[in-house]
Amino acid sequence: MGLPIGCDVCYTNHAEADQDDMDTLLTLLCAAGLTFLIGVPGADDIMLNYQSTSFHDALYARRLLGLKHAPEFADWLAKMQIIDPHGALRLTDARHPLLSVLPQGASV
Repeated sequence: MGLPIGCDVCYTNHAEADQDDMDTLLTLLCAAGLTFLIGVPGADDIMLNYQSTSFHDALYARRLLGLKHAPEFADWLAKMQIIDPHGALRLTDARHPLLSVLPQGASV
């Protein structure tokens, strides 16, 4: 796998930047061989007052560039029934094994 080089594609809310800038930078970094991307749920870090990438951005880059998960991570994702044999995300519902720990009647 080589040297893992990661990045958090982000900007503070007072900077002259927007989502288009982040999308461009994300695409260029991934095309250049970025090995991991830091994502924040919802792409909005309210504590630090900045915008970042979210988990769906990694899915976009992987699909666009034909990238695959690291083999160890892909094995774990498959074991947890998160991806199918082709590496695509599985659809989930309340019956998914990972959601079995939720209290009965909890919404997903």
